[in-house]
Amino acid sequence: MNIATSRSLARLASASTKRHSLCRSRALTATNATATTCRPATITSRPATTAAAHHIRQRSAATTANATNVVRRNLSSDSKSASASSAPAANDSVPLGKTFAAMLAGVATVMGFSYAAESATASNAPPFDPSGQRYDQTTFKGRFCRMLLACDPTLLFYSEETARKYGDMVADYQRLIANPAEVGETAETIHHALWEAQRISSASLNEGTAVPHPFRMSGYVPFNGPICVAMVASSS
Repeated sequence: MNIATSRSLARLASASTKRHSLCRSRALTATNATATTCRPATITSRPATTAAAHHIRQRSAATTANATNVVRRNLSSDSKSASASSAPAANDSVPLGKTFAAMLAGVATVMGFSYAAESATASNAPPFDPSGQRYDQTTFKGRFCRMLLACDPTLLFYSEETARKYGDMVADYQRLIANPAEVGETAETIHHALWEAQRISSASLNEGTAVPHPFRMSGYVPFNGPICVAMVASSS
């Protein structure tokens, strides 16, 4: 190998070494620059992460506080509702005064209308027929008068003995019509007296057996009326 060739190879080796050193220095420079650039980002990201965690903790604490307040309000409203509902319950009672007054008013009303209806039709009573009706049942007025007189509370004041006496008059009506003076009546008033005797006896007796007062038609208003009024007027 001659001298020229040796020198050429030496120059090529030197140039390759310089080129390798230059590339290595450039790579180190780029690595340092990258590290220098990334390090502040990493450092600055830590405070951002801490702030986000603190914000999440604050929101969680606020949510917990709101839920606690809602539960407390619900418990408070439930306790108030229970107290309000228990207060009227302690005062629940039957208004005895109103019930008694309503009973008296109902009894007086039915008695008054019954007396008026009976007095207004006493003078034109039809001939007595034990199997018939005193009032014309084909008209509303006749049906109304019949039921009104049947519910007359004054029928409760007749004793069983008196009711049986009137029942005997009805059973012997033919003889009494022929001889009205036996019972202190006249030919004009005997039919009305027999209709009244039938009303009194039928209101108290059923096939010869006395009916208890609460189960009579005449006992409907004084016995059932107060129950209805007490159920409606009760505060429960």
